[in-house]
Amino acid sequence: MSEEMKDKFEKYWKDIHGLMAVATVLDSRYKLHFLNALYGPLYGRHHASKEIEKVRELMFDLVKQYQDKAKCEDTWDASATSIPSGEEDEAMKLLDLYMSNRVVTPSSSSSSHTELELYLEEAPLPRTPDLDIIDWWKVGGVKYPTLQKLARDILPIPITSVASECAFSTSGRVLSAHRSRLTPNVSEALICMQ
Repeated sequence: MSEEMKDKFEKYWKDIHGLMAVATVLDSRYKLHFLNALYGPLYGRHHASKEIEKVRELMFDLVKQYQDKAKCEDTWDASATSIPSGEEDEAMKLLDLYMSNRVVTPSSSSSSHTELELYLEEAPLPRTPDLDIIDWWKVGGVKYPTLQKLARDILPIPITSVASECAFSTSGRVLSAHRSRLTPNVSEALICMQ
């Protein structure tokens, strides 16, 4: 049973992991620094650098795909997103520790640098609760046009949550009074139709 659950987790995490990492890199407050801060304790130093390199390669592949498409610039109608209020969590503390210990090396602004490399070398924005990263990409991201298109497509994707017993259940979906907005009559009709 645990192997089935692990296989199901890996099946979904494999795809979502890359998408969430790309969204994190596209957040100008974090870039690759957040992944460096979290992957070290999670994977260990050696494996973390491999995972970071996979994310970098994924980012370069996506940028290349977007550049190859050479689409016309669409108007951007993204809705405002809100940052949930609450206490600073453990991940932010890890990021702060990582950022305070990292050595900043001056970058040479050479014409051979790609758009993504220039973006990653630029200092991260300060973490402020009122920063809307989608709005930042609309206005501040104009110097990175390909990344701006990528951010327009990736960042507004809603992240949904599912109860773990539903996600990893081997017996199927379960309806309960607490997990369904359907009336009992509608639930019964749906069950009978199957």
